Amino acid sequence: MLSLPTSAIELSDLSKINTSSTEQLKKSVTELNPIKTNAMISYAAKQLNLSESTVSAGFSSLLKVAKDNLTSENFAMISKVIPDTDDYLKQAPKAQKSSLSSLLSSSGDAGKKAESLNYLNSAFEQLGISSDQVLPMVNAFSGYLEQSGYGEAAGYLEKGLSFL
Repeated sequence: MLSLPTSAIELSDLSKINTSSTEQLKKSVTELNPIKTNAMISYAAKQLNLSESTVSAGFSSLLKVAKDNLTSENFAMISKVIPDTDDYLKQAPKAQKSSLSSLLSSSGDAGKKAESLNYLNSAFEQLGISSDQVLPMVNAFSGYLEQSGYGEAAGYLEKGLSFL
């Protein structure tokens, strides 16, 4: 006859696990598992019926604008979740600065948003992405982040692009 060791747990001990401990554990898990960006790009490409390379370039543009419109602390949350953020920022299309965009950039917060909108229009035109796909693209990325457990990063991305 074979005898195996056994142990028991008191069910009342399970009720002692508090919400903050659960949240800390959840936070630790998400910090260890940054999002797989290629999966997010594939998801958005299917949603928008665009090629992955086009969506990737569009994402680069959106990240650049979000970075321009967020505090460094808020953008750091996005960078923490999307580990290759710097690579995307380097790939963002370059836009020609016009005298109007130079004027806009020196006119405060509203001007900064107008300059960002001007950049996005130019970048998306270069990429062949129609302007009516900008918001669905933002929604695809933020939705993917949200579904993956990164609601805070999704919120910051939306905040950085809230003027759209």
